[in-house]
Amino acid sequence: MDLLRDVLVTLTVVTTGLSAGVLAGFGYAVIPGLTRAGAEIAVPAMQRMNRSILNPLFAVIFGGGVVFGVLSAWTSWDTGLRWWVVAATLLTLLGVVITMAVNVPANNRLDAAGDVRGEEAVRMWSEFTAVWVPWNIARSLLTTAAVAVLVAGLLVG
Repeated sequence: MDLLRDVLVTLTVVTTGLSAGVLAGFGYAVIPGLTRAGAEIAVPAMQRMNRSILNPLFAVIFGGGVVFGVLSAWTSWDTGLRWWVVAATLLTLLGVVITMAVNVPANNRLDAAGDVRGEEAVRMWSEFTAVWVPWNIARSLLTTAAVAVLVAGLLVG
């Protein structure tokens, strides 16, 4: 069980860390860069990114923190690591809930806008970022905190 636990905890740390990095990267680089490029470029670029990110690899990375976290908690239940893993998994799950409740619907609204230009593009981008950005910050912080909790648990436990 030790080897299985070690593999699962490692997968939890890696997938949660990758997810935190993707989310943070959108926050500090992608969205600001698109905004600087202008709404007529930002809207179609984000539409394409939202379609491109829906792939099996991203599903494993994004969902892995929760799935591997639950399995890690189960295999760590008789160790000092269990509550660290449970806490990290709950933080990650909260990030996923925010994604599904706020960010995905915002992405879908942006996608449904289709090919927009001029003031309509400016309006769509402004509405999109007003909702998407603060919630992306929240989920970035949650998943980053989850990684920190996992690392702390490994160091302490």
